[in-house]
Amino acid sequence: MQEIPSKILVVDDNETNVEIITHILLEAGYEIAVAYDGEYALELASALDLDLILLDILLPGISGLEVAKKLSEIEKTKNIPILFLSALNETGDIVRGLEMGAVDYITKPFQEAEILARIRTHLKIKKLEKERIDLLQAIQQDLEVARSNQQNLVSFHFPPSKDFKIYSSYKPMDLVGGDLITYDLLTSGDLDILFGDVTGHGIAAAMVSLMAIITFKTMNKSFLTPSECLYWIHNTLTPMISTHYISAIYLRYNSTDKLLSYSMAGHHAMLLIRNGELIKLGTKGFCLMMFPHLLTENREFNLESGDRLFLFSDGMFEVPDEEENYLGEKTFYDIVESFISITGRAFLDAIQKKVLEHSKQKIADDMTMLVLELL
Repeated sequence: MQEIPSKILVVDDNETNVEIITHILLEAGYEIAVAYDGEYALELASALDLDLILLDILLPGISGLEVAKKLSEIEKTKNIPILFLSALNETGDIVRGLEMGAVDYITKPFQEAEILARIRTHLKIKKLEKERIDLLQAIQQDLEVARSNQQNLVSFHFPPSKDFKIYSSYKPMDLVGGDLITYDLLTSGDLDILFGDVTGHGIAAAMVSLMAIITFKTMNKSFLTPSECLYWIHNTLTPMISTHYISAIYLRYNSTDKLLSYSMAGHHAMLLIRNGELIKLGTKGFCLMMFPHLLTENREFNLESGDRLFLFSDGMFEVPDEEENYLGEKTFYDIVESFISITGRAFLDAIQKKVLEHSKQKIADDMTMLVLELL
């Protein structure tokens, strides 16, 4: 495919200069438009799709400096490279022009080799800048798609039950993050929940989260304990992932017996809220994929009507303020305790709002929470 010639606007009130420049540029294969004053130059710049402007500093009416300033204020023309045409005694004007956004200047009398070399250089820079902008826009679009798909990594809706309610909250550090919440309703009626936090952020962490969710969704959990389920996920992902770990909590809740079975892989304790008190529930264990062999344990706990089980990622307490003072677990527990009387989604919203007050709304890590409330 033949390359489309670049379009250049030549602005100069001296006809001889215009003839010399246009001859040089036409011979080099460029398309040319000509203006002899600033007003017409602005009209042409707004009407045409220009790649570059050669602009004389001294023009009748509106000066070249004023033209450059006006072009920099118009969305369509603000990124068109401007090369000033100047006499050697106009150094001060050249400096002001460069300060206004011009990219270069060419002194009179003109040298053909110099004009073409400077034009080729700035057209190449403009092309590379356009490619950079196009690439950034494409990346941004991909991130938006990834952000939309990210919603599948965090479950916000859980199966309805007369015995319990579940609420979740997720605020990623970037457009996409590495935290995950997913669930599966087993044929036995038990509800399995996987709550996890992948090291790192962004698309790579989100991909690891997705792989963990797919493994969780497709594995046969019916005859495995929560600890064995974590072991299964670990063994499945370890051969494929060497750059990330997952700290995880695996819950299984039998609503008939109000029996909670759980296991943890390198995750901090969850909180049981019972009768206005906070009770830490946790198990020992390494993060998934951290070491070849996973060491986990399985525990059971009987819940009662009115209990609330609160899970949260470390992004909820590893939150720095403007002086890099971190909120910390103890202060976070105090915040949770201060909102014990609130239930449902309002409970999660109140905690998140208070935490973000500490950081002045700055998010240092993915912030993820889940609360299971027994009716």
